[in-house]
Amino acid sequence: MTAVTDENQGNGTAATGAPKESGAPGQGDGRWDDGLIARRAAAVDGRGDGCGVEDSAGGDSRTGGRGRSRTGSAPVADEDDVRPQVEAYVPSGGPLPTRLDALRELVGLSRARLDRDTLTEAGRVLDEAAARQRLSSRHTVVAIAGATGSGKSTLFNALAGAQISDTGLRRPTTSQPIACSWTDGAAGLLDRLAIPGRLRRRPHPGPAASDEALQGLVLVDLPDHDSAATAHRDQVDRVLALVDAVIWVVDPEKYADAALHERYLRPLAGHAEVTFVVLNQIDRLPGEAAELVLDDLRRLLDEDGMALGEHGEPGATVMSLSALTGDGVPELCELVGRFVQDRTAATRRLSADVAAAAARLRPVYVAEGRPGLGERAREEFTDRLAEAVGAAAAGQAAEREWRRNAGRA
Repeated sequence: MTAVTDENQGNGTAATGAPKESGAPGQGDGRWDDGLIARRAAAVDGRGDGCGVEDSAGGDSRTGGRGRSRTGSAPVADEDDVRPQVEAYVPSGGPLPTRLDALRELVGLSRARLDRDTLTEAGRVLDEAAARQRLSSRHTVVAIAGATGSGKSTLFNALAGAQISDTGLRRPTTSQPIACSWTDGAAGLLDRLAIPGRLRRRPHPGPAASDEALQGLVLVDLPDHDSAATAHRDQVDRVLALVDAVIWVVDPEKYADAALHERYLRPLAGHAEVTFVVLNQIDRLPGEAAELVLDDLRRLLDEDGMALGEHGEPGATVMSLSALTGDGVPELCELVGRFVQDRTAATRRLSADVAAAAARLRPVYVAEGRPGLGERAREEFTDRLAEAVGAAAAGQAAEREWRRNAGRA
């Protein structure tokens, strides 16, 4: 898989749509049945039936869920598949630039047919993809997110090897995003995240092997996503939409919190390959309780639709540790190091964004259900067709002529 290049591979950014025009076809119910537009919608949706995360080049194809195609060949239609067959589907594993171009073309063709709100998210994805591709491909931006008291700032400091982010009993402790960069050249990325210079740090020098593995990492400690301060939650949502990957830190008390699963993990299930879920504070759990809680966490993630990266399958990384005692922190550091050195996080994140935007647009362009006419619609169609070709009038004339001939006889 090839990392995102520094060059802007998608020249120009798409507008988010024109104002709704009076009387434009298809705007009454939000659906447009133009065959050309439907083909463009299909080209953008390179994931088959799921929200896949595609390879950016001809390497191993990765997907955001189970059971998806991993080959570069076009999917074979099932003979029993009753859904409408649409032309020009890009196979799973299609290059990211091709999918961005298809989405850009789709948005351009749709401006006069759909209202602005329908195209807003797709336009945002295109803008953010162009902005990210202009910036450094040597850096991977990873955010650490979590609830109040989950210990994410403690984990942030443990990975950085220094007391960078404030920790304590007062809540909320982290009020603004704080960044730690292991190498130079990440200023543009941090400017994009709107993190001021006074909140940018460098890690404490550690073992040479550890520092070498984390070269290119930009780690961001976020405010609490469940903070009582609305401004804190707004900052979390803003930064999460821009980073390349996320480490979600949960604790034994709040790992099943509905606010976490319904607002973040479930909507971002298609971003599994750029997601880490870490059960922190296992030092508080006696005996085998940590494994039981971890198994229950995996169950919840599976219910959210998030693929788990286990047994060699692509997906989210799930593990347990104690940021306070250091138990499990070296293992996380090693996993993050391999992830950063792969240099594919940005591409995977953008691919997942395109897949999510395509999934939102798909119902607008592509009709679902069994093709053909039902019995009632068929009768109505037959009646209208007969009226259009004059069959009813011809039949009535023939009947009158038959009656006259019968009367003469």
